Parts: sequence; C-alpha cells; structure tokens
Amino acid sequence: MTAFDDPEPLTLPSPELWSSIGVTCGRELHGGYQSKVFAAERAGGAVVVKLTDSRLVDHAFRQRLEVTAAAAAIDDLVVGPITTDDGLVARLDEWLVVVYPMVSGTPPDIRVEHDVRRMASTLDRLHRVLDQLGPVDLPAVAALAGSTDAIGLGPQQLLHGDYSHTNVMFTRRAVKVFDFDDCGYGPVEFEVGNTLYMMLFDAAMSSSMPEYERFRGWFVSEYRSTSGHDVPDELLDKAIGLRVQALRRWVERPETAPIGIRTATPVWRASLREFVRSQTRN
Repeated sequence: MTAFDDPEPLTLPSPELWSSIGVTCGRELHGGYQSKVFAAERAGGAVVVKLTDSRLVDHAFRQRLEVTAAAAAIDDLVVGPITTDDGLVARLDEWLVVVYPMVSGTPPDIRVEHDVRRMASTLDRLHRVLDQLGPVDLPAVAALAGSTDAIGLGPQQLLHGDYSHTNVMFTRRAVKVFDFDDCGYGPVEFEVGNTLYMMLFDAAMSSSMPEYERFRGWFVSEYRSTSGHDVPDELLDKAIGLRVQALRRWVERPETAPIGIRTATPVWRASLREFVRSQTRN
C-alpha cells in the first residue's frame, strides 16, 4: 500500500444496524467512494441518510455539520442535519451516519436564464446567512488551503465551498441548498469563480463553450445586482485560475487531493489532465 492509497470500501450496514438508530433504509440515491446517500424512513417520515466512511473524513467533519445546522436555524434555505438520539452523527461500525430531511423538487436548468439568475440570488442569500454565524473553527476551502494566491480577491468569509446546480433544489415554494461537506473560508469572489469553474469544466468536456458563456453572463450579472458586490471579471478569472492550479496540484500529487480525485479512474484522471492543459494553453 502506498502513502496515498485509501482503505478498501466498507460493507454497507445491515438492516439490524439501521434499525438500531430507528432508520429503515431504502434505495440508494447517490454513491461515491467516500460517502453514499440513501432514501430512508425514520419515525414514519421520509428522510435522506448520508453514510460517510469514518476512515476518510477530515478533522472538520463534525464542525461542518454544526455550521450547517446553525445556518439552517437562521434560514430554511439551508438543508441542515436532523438531530437524533445520537446527536448530529450516529456511528454504524466504520460508517458515520447523518440524517437530513427529504426535499422534493427539481435542480436548476443551467440553460434557462430565470433558473441561473435564481441560483445567483440564492448564493448571495446564502453568503449573508453564513456571514451571520460569525467566526467558526474551519479552515480555508480545499482549493485555497495553504495558498496565499487568494490575497487581493476580497475579504474572507464562510463559504459553501461547492456551490453548483447539483447542490440546489427548487421546490414549489422555496429554494433549498444542501451538501456543505466542503464548507470553509475564502472570498465570495472565489466562490462565484468556483461556480463558474465547475460550469467551465463541464462545458470543456462537452464542447459547449457558448453554454458556459451564457451561464456566466446571467449568473455574474445577477449576483452583482443582488449582492451589491462588484466581483470584477478579472478577479473571477483569477479565481478560476486558482481552481485550475489546485486541480493541477491534485492530479500531479494525488496524495494531496480530495478523495474524488485520489480514487478517480485512470481514464478520468487523464481527462482532468487534459482540462488543465487546455486551460493553461488559454
């Protein structure tokens, strides 16, 4: 085993283990190497349970849950964890289990201007909520960890860390934001740029750059309008560049990378390298 090899994937909990925390587990909604998400029932109601491999979490895992719960208490925009008899986290063998309310809705359509603008105004609202929490014991977001290159982007504040259309849900009456696993500190300019980076990556992979340009125009103009922040294009481009640099470091040194990159297939890792090369050429 090399220095950056990860443990073998865990076996899922048995029905008996699930019942020990009052949960009946249903179908899997999303699965990864580090965590898995299931539809479930608890106390007769529909919930979502997230299992995370305890061997792979960082020291800030529980603090992020507490931050999410505190933000949800301020604004129901945030989908926070449900407190159970075990607190915010239950343990089933090597799995850490967190229960969330079930949210029914649809994700934003990144091709529709109204949806993209609503995403942007939601991000501004989220930033205001997170800023109300005051200082918390969390590090910088992963891409900025140990870096001084973000100096000059803007003041530091608590960020979602992974804000994209995959972590937003439009319900009939509200907007919901979830998955705060990457929550940490950084400038809001970096968060806006990081959202653009994720769209840029998808567009580059699918050769749909005009779709990215439309998204960027709608998203940035709406964020500027609702937040009152200037977020100049040159700072957003710098933030995107920082995110590309982080990806390059992670691909070159997988032992420093988030779990998704460490466990990527050779084919996917080659795609990541090609994306980095394409952006470096640009």
